[in-house]
Amino acid sequence: MSSQAKTKRVVVMRRYLVVANQTLQGAELRKELRKRIEAGSSSFYVLVPDTTAAHYHAVPAAGGVLPPSMAWWATSYRGPATDEEASAQARQRLNQMLADLAALGVPVEGDLGNSRPLEAMEKVFTAHQFDEIIVATLPRHVSRWLRADLPHQAERRFSLPVTTIITKR
Repeated sequence: MSSQAKTKRVVVMRRYLVVANQTLQGAELRKELRKRIEAGSSSFYVLVPDTTAAHYHAVPAAGGVLPPSMAWWATSYRGPATDEEASAQARQRLNQMLADLAALGVPVEGDLGNSRPLEAMEKVFTAHQFDEIIVATLPRHVSRWLRADLPHQAERRFSLPVTTIITKR
């Protein structure tokens, strides 16, 4: 009887924390997630900070004057009127993203979190471990997260690499 050596293959699954709200359905984020999925075994936790209705109406830089490239924002986007409507929109975006990723056969879970993104991330980290954080945010002219330096703050607080996706629209 001959003995054959068994070869074990270990598959490392990369775990990503995705933090987004208004940009969750953006093409830029979807492209980045596809790259991660194509690169190898991946799982995702989608965290949607539950932004209040008042913060959907960010005051643009430059004294409230939008540059021509941002005219779409003032003309084709109407934010929610109430916090309840803001939460409902956020939940709808989250559910759509969870369904889309699950349809690709990717392990995924997620939830709405605190309106303060760092606090929301802190809570998720109490029960999950990640290899990287992906933050998707609005364009620089209107992004509260970029003004607050969220990507760098998250990198320092959680000692993980942070990829920042800035939408064009």
